Amino acid sequence: MHTCHATGCPLHVPERMFLCKTHWFRLPKPLRDRIWATYVDGQEERKDPSRAYCQAAIECVRYLAAYEGRTSDTRLYEMLMPEA
Repeated sequence: MHTCHATGCPLHVPERMFLCKTHWFRLPKPLRDRIWATYVDGQEERKDPSRAYCQAAIECVRYLAAYEGRTSDTRLYEMLMPEA
């Protein structure tokens, strides 16, 4: 388990999930689709998401933070993002 990746959300979700249900469905469908399109099975266990996934995750985290009037925290995905 880990906390939802939306900035400031304290809810715990299974490792394979990016966000809690509330935050997931707050995203516009094109952003949800980008997460699924760039997800590689097992990346959460190996801690090796692709650059495309990290970029999509950063966009999602920023979108949700703006929606909630927060300052986004994207450090995790900036740290995990592979070099181009």
